[in-house]
Amino acid sequence: MKRKFGLAAFAIFTLLQGSASQADTENTQPPLQITHRTGIKVVIQVNDAGVMPMNGISKQVMAAKNLHDQYAALGMKPVQDYEIVMVFRAAGSQFLLTDDAYDAKAKIPHEKGNPNRAIIEALQKDGVKMYECGVAMKLMGYQPGDIMPFARVVASGIGAIVDFEQSGYSEITP
Repeated sequence: MKRKFGLAAFAIFTLLQGSASQADTENTQPPLQITHRTGIKVVIQVNDAGVMPMNGISKQVMAAKNLHDQYAALGMKPVQDYEIVMVFRAAGSQFLLTDDAYDAKAKIPHEKGNPNRAIIEALQKDGVKMYECGVAMKLMGYQPGDIMPFARVVASGIGAIVDFEQSGYSEITP
């Protein structure tokens, strides 16, 4: 009886060791790549005031840029292979402000206007659409002239996200 138990325990130990050594080497494998390269539709919610301390750029805006850059590096074409839309709401609504409005109204002031403007403008030129929550605008005291001219105001940021999800977009809140 002891002998059978000992062999079974040894066999289990050996199997676990094999699994552990495979798991230990998983991080040495080449990075997994994005496999779906067409028909991608993403709605990114920008709802947080968190910024990178070194430059004042929104962490969520930077995440959107990183996703866009990853797709571009794979040779994917914006609008043709993938669509990204961004919905700015709650505390994130400040990142669509013009430089003057950002200096006057943003909770996180920056010495040179809106530090997110250049990234947002570059994304917009590559086909990323921007939407500003009308509810957040009212709560924050923003006027249509306070936001970048290519951004579209939606009645409700949350409602817009639900509509995008119902239209086949995957929602991401970085």
